[in-house]
Amino acid sequence: MPRPPFDVIRACFLLLALVVVLIMIETLLGVLGCVWVIAIVRAEPIGACSSVGSQIRDIMSELITAILALIASSRGGPPSNSEGS
Repeated sequence: MPRPPFDVIRACFLLLALVVVLIMIETLLGVLGCVWVIAIVRAEPIGACSSVGSQIRDIMSELITAILALIASSRGGPPSNSEGS
């Protein structure tokens, strides 16, 4: 049985999916840690973890950019303009 060819685009999508899942888990742990420190331990004032939200937004916007770039590259290059040549 012949082995199917390795698809780089599919591997990149799977890698980005893994990164997204890991960042989601990291975000969840970070938010739970902030809630624990602020609400339960009361070691920090309310609003001490406000920078976490901006960091998460920055990371997710970079991931979305990478995912859109992979989608664009998987659809092929721009159409050839054979009319003017």
